[in-house]
Amino acid sequence: MNGIYGMNSGNSFMNSFFGTGGSSSGPSLLSSLGDLQMIKSGAYKKAMKAYYANQVSQSETNGKDTETISGSGAADSKVKLSNLKSSTQKLYESANALKNADYSEDTKPEDLLDKAKSFVNNYNSTLSTTKNMNSYSILQTAVWGTEQMNISEGLLNKVGISIGDNNSLSIDEEKFKSAKMSDLKALFAGSGSLADRISQKASTMYNQSTNQLAVNQGKMMYTRFGTLI
Repeated sequence: MNGIYGMNSGNSFMNSFFGTGGSSSGPSLLSSLGDLQMIKSGAYKKAMKAYYANQVSQSETNGKDTETISGSGAADSKVKLSNLKSSTQKLYESANALKNADYSEDTKPEDLLDKAKSFVNNYNSTLSTTKNMNSYSILQTAVWGTEQMNISEGLLNKVGISIGDNNSLSIDEEKFKSAKMSDLKALFAGSGSLADRISQKASTMYNQSTNQLAVNQGKMMYTRFGTLI
């Protein structure tokens, strides 16, 4: 399971969780605890419980099996995982539609409005779907997705897209239509843009939900795309 989700054991996990690793070790979950709480109430406690369960030899607490990181998704139902697959596929498609849109001088902001609305709606749908998940890896990816939004919040506000208290997005259509094309291009166009980064997170969660469905069904063979069959 560690190979599926890119988890490392022991100190590597703690470095990632508390942000004590080097600058190349990826986003620190310590900086995301506020977002993590917004995504799933009690998820921080769940993550810590999972970590300690993975480190100690005792497998039972209060007479119940203690959840481990690798097994945290076992409690997610087929319906929940299938819903996440569906929502992340739509988010992936809408993010790529924005990423690959025409941002030339002849394009007007209103020409991109439908794509932006689809992106916002699918992002919110995916975020809502993750709230009831148990999988640590899926929750972690969702947190990193909200981090990408928070990093770009200033520019998002300039084009009429705001981040709510629950991390969901809303779009002011009139403000979007009057936005500068240079700002829209900076946000959404091409490799490395916000749309590209969210597309990558959507793809990751799609694969995570696909793999968890397979694991829950006892399947352990990989395809060449890195998913289980």
